[in-house]
Parts: sequence; structure tokens; C-alpha cells
Amino acid sequence: MKNIILSIIILIGLNIDSYSQCSCLTLHTSNQIVFGRNHDYPNPYGVIVFNPKNQLKVGVPLPGEHIVGWKAIYSSVTISSVGVGFANSGMNEKGLAMGHMGLNESVYPKKDDRPIVVPSQWIQYMLDKCANTNEVILEAKKIRITDKIGGGEHFYICDKDGNVAIIEFLKGQMLVYTNKDMPYMLLCNDTYEKSMNDIKNYKGLGGDRNVLDRVSILNENAIPDVMAIGCTKINQFYKKESENIVPEAFDIHYAMRCPGNSNAPQFENAETQYTTVFDITNLKLYFRTKLNPSIREINFKDFEDNCSTKAKLLDLQTLSEGIVNESFVDYSMQENAKCIYKFYENEVRKMPKEEMEFMSFYPEMFQCGK
Repeated sequence: MKNIILSIIILIGLNIDSYSQCSCLTLHTSNQIVFGRNHDYPNPYGVIVFNPKNQLKVGVPLPGEHIVGWKAIYSSVTISSVGVGFANSGMNEKGLAMGHMGLNESVYPKKDDRPIVVPSQWIQYMLDKCANTNEVILEAKKIRITDKIGGGEHFYICDKDGNVAIIEFLKGQMLVYTNKDMPYMLLCNDTYEKSMNDIKNYKGLGGDRNVLDRVSILNENAIPDVMAIGCTKINQFYKKESENIVPEAFDIHYAMRCPGNSNAPQFENAETQYTTVFDITNLKLYFRTKLNPSIREINFKDFEDNCSTKAKLLDLQTLSEGIVNESFVDYSMQENAKCIYKFYENEVRKMPKEEMEFMSFYPEMFQCGK
């Protein structure tokens, strides 16, 4: 069992975004705030999860570490590649939303007395416990992301009051940017400091380099190019004072989409697989995928918040159209296994069957604490 757990930790902790250009942004009008995210990766599969509150949870076991345990104070809707209990983005009932992007420069703090989570659980933990951005910043100081696994992430957070933060872990220290430090509320796969310096080279942003219509190839200029596209589009959004904030968020993310990399076969299909736009004000999630580009809608308030069901699941590549709440199914080990198996069957690095069985079982460790 120890070897299985260690293998799982390595696999779910892999930085699946390292060679892509995932992006997060915030847009706002006088009465609405949205948070958007592009997921750029070769594998298109994932699951949308409704996570009810009042569940007692425990982090994935890691030998030699103090594993965090917690109670979910708030319900949430999350996007996961590896089943229930993990998330690459999400929003909770208080209108707190966040997403992660791969960051090669990430170095998490060294081992200390704080309990740990694996990187892919950090978002779920925060959505379960925090009501706003400031609470996330404070809570992030109380736990530690384990440094025993490969890869790294940085995190983009936004709440219903428009308070935004970027949290990065550089040289073993937590670095936080908030509204006052952020000329643009946009993040990709470079550090925020580097990105804000890079965009100064582009026309309309301080320099003379042309802003592309879209990035056509992944190379060393791809992330600065896509950031310049995003910043330019954000400037245009606020200049025209558009109230069509959800379509505008999708349009900006479409302009920032990832092209794949034909020069590296393992990343040839590393395109934008899906885009999510969380309407923080109205507690709705809109999403579209490369395989099904029609925009679907999920109404947070329509879910029955019952922790005895553990979760509700929807295949991200569902063929359902329009409002898709009714397409969710109740959690079971079998339904969770379907999501996990589908994802890893399409990975270059395969997960052995016994390890996928453990991942499928993991949410059974949660208890309803109502």
C-alpha cells in the first residue's frame, strides 16, 4: 500500500500544465464579476463535480508527513482531471473562485510543522474552508504544499467583491499579489512579475512589438505573446464598456487559446481543451470544450446540498446542451472510477490499475459531518 500511495502522489502531483499556456482572468462591470480559465493540455477529459458542504475530509496520505484534515464549510463546483477530491479550478457558494496554472519556477516551502496538501488538493481545500480572497491568503499560511512531488503551480483567486490575489511559491517562500499590485488581472504560466515586465515590449502596452491575433506555435515567446493578447483584449473590453461580460470572457480566452506544438509529438495536441467562465455574481458556471464548442450552463443554486451523497458528477465532455444540472449523477466509486480511468487511458504515462482503484476509493474516506 505504501508504494501505491507514493506512486499516486507522484502522478496526481505532476505539473500537467508545464508545457502549455493555461490562463486565468477576471472581468467586471458595475454589477457583475466573472472569473475565466483556459485549460491547455493534450488530454481533453475531466469531470465537473458538485461538492456538498459538511463533509469531513482528509488529505491524500503521504508517509512521513502531517496530513491535513478539515470540514467543508461551503459547497462548491469544481473541475478535476483525476476525480473527486481534486481540482484545477472551481467556485464555492460564497462566490469565491480560483484556478491553478503550471509554473516551472515554483518551489514550495521546506518541511515544517504545518500539515500538508498535495498541489492538486489546494484549491478544493480552500473552496471548502474560505469565504473570500483574504481568508485564502490567511489559510495558505497555515498549511504547506508538499515539496516531495514534481512540478509546481501558482494560483489565481477572486471573490464576489472583486478582491483578486495571485499566490506563488518562489524559492520556498509564499508571494502574494493583490489588486493594488496588479495592473492586469490576468495570469498564465510565467511568474506574474515576469509577465508584467514582458508585456511592456508590445504595442499599446509600452513597447513596439506587434500584438498577434493569436499564438500559432508554442515557443519561448508564446507565453509573453498570449499575455499581450489578453491584456490588449482586456483594455478593449473596458474601453467599449460592454455589459456582455460572459461572452466577452469567452472571446478573450478564445483569442488566448493554445495552438499545440507540432515540433514536440507528446504535446502536438496540447491545445485549449476547455474554457470555463464562473459568473461569481450570479453563481453560475459556463463552459465549452474543444470537442463540443457550444456553451453550457450550470446553476449553482439548483443543486441539493446533501453531504450524504458525497458529490455529484458530470463528464466534462457531456453531449448535453443548455442548462445541464439535470445531467449530473450521484457519486459512487464506479462513477468516480469512470472519470479517472478515462483520463489516464489518454495519458502518455499510464497509472497502474491498483493505483487507479485507490484513487477511485479515496472519496470513501470522506464522512458526512452534519
